[in-house]
Formats: sequence, structure tokens, C-alpha cells
Amino acid sequence: MPNVTDRQIKTIPGWFAQTDWALFRFALEESKRQVGPGDLAELGVYLGKSAVLIGDFVEVGETFTVLDLFGSPAETDANAAENDNQYRSLTREQFEENYLRVHGELPVVVQAPSSAILNYASSGTHRFVHIDASHLYDHVIEDIRSSRKLSAPQGVVVFDDYRTFHAVGVSAAVWESIRDGLNPVAVSEAKLYATWGEPQPWVDALATWLPATGLGYEKESIAGRTVYRVWKKPNAVVRAIVELEKRRKS
Repeated sequence: MPNVTDRQIKTIPGWFAQTDWALFRFALEESKRQVGPGDLAELGVYLGKSAVLIGDFVEVGETFTVLDLFGSPAETDANAAENDNQYRSLTREQFEENYLRVHGELPVVVQAPSSAILNYASSGTHRFVHIDASHLYDHVIEDIRSSRKLSAPQGVVVFDDYRTFHAVGVSAAVWESIRDGLNPVAVSEAKLYATWGEPQPWVDALATWLPATGLGYEKESIAGRTVYRVWKKPNAVVRAIVELEKRRKS
């Protein structure tokens, strides 16, 4: 039974919206049903905000592998500039300290470029892969290809920053990969959820799960595929303010 609380997630710095807390929990549970036992991986962990949630769903016999540069030299000048601009203070020690405050033992921690993930994580065994590494197009394309090799049939792959202004390389790489067999099934404001397998079982599971969540959602058709847009509804106070503003302008 998962034990990591929202409060514990909140104490760790980083970018991980509450809508995605819910979608991660759904995807991690649903992948057990659709895949069975399988491994988990996260490329790009920052200080561990999402890793501690993923780690809560690791079952006996499964391997959770996390990978990050953790301040090591980047492979290219562009990647080095990206890291210096956004992740200058990141260290492996900080990540491990945050993770161990929540879990009794560390996952498999790899300090390397994301291109090295296939050297450390098993191919064809992963039921859940989260990609939040470089935002550079060429690197993201390579990470997407790695996710395909890592994934078990019906495994879920999550891409961060698929629509963010500072990460247009991610957007281009992810949407382009639909032509290569990537099947998106849901999007939040920050992340895209997809599978290299058959999308309909995931769409059906979302259709069953979403109505009871309290989240806002709508169904879209993208290139003939059903994709759910999912968001956090404003609370009652915010809704009341919005409604008053609408009435004032009418």
C-alpha cells in the first residue's frame, strides 16, 4: 500500500504539479494491471520530488533506476549551458538525502548522461518510464528511442515539459514521435502520458478513473487517437471569484 504523503512530496524542491501527482499514482497502479511486474525508471531527477512518489510503487523484484548528471560535465556545450542555467546547484548528495528521508533505501542511482540509460536499465521490462532530462531536441529524440527499448508491452512513458516555452525541443521531439508509434493517452499542463503499446486499454482505464477524481478533464481526438486533457479544478473560493468577475463584466 503506498505510504508517501502529499506533505512529504511538498517538502522537496522542484517542479511537480498536484495534477501529475494524481496521474502518476494512477499510471503506476494501472501499469501493474496492464503489464504485471516490471521495472521503473526516471531520466532526470533533480532533487527527487517525483522520484519519491515513483519509489512508493516499487514492488518486490522490481528495479527502480534513476539517472542524472548530478553536476557532472555535460556531453555538449549546449547541454552544459542548459545545466549551468537551470541546475547549477544540483548534487547527487542532495537527491539521495531527500529520497532517504522518505524511503528506507535508495533506487539504483546512475550519474551519467541520459544517453547511457540502456547500459544500466534492462530493455523491454519497464512498466513506467519518466523522462525529464535534457530539453534539447537531439537529446530528447534519443531519450524517446531509449524509452521504447526500455518499455514492456503496455508500459507507460511520461514526458515532462512537452509544451513549455523554454523547452520547444521537447515539444518537437515528442509530437514527431507519434509517427513512429508513440501513442499519447493523456496530457496535463506539464506532462504527456503515452504508451508504445496499445492505447485503448489506457484510454478505457482513464475513462473509468477520471470521473471519481475531482479533476477537470476533456476528451480530444488527435490524429485519430483519443487523448484526455486533465487539469486541477480551481477551489471553491477561486471559482466564486471567477463567477463574480464574470457577472461584473456582463
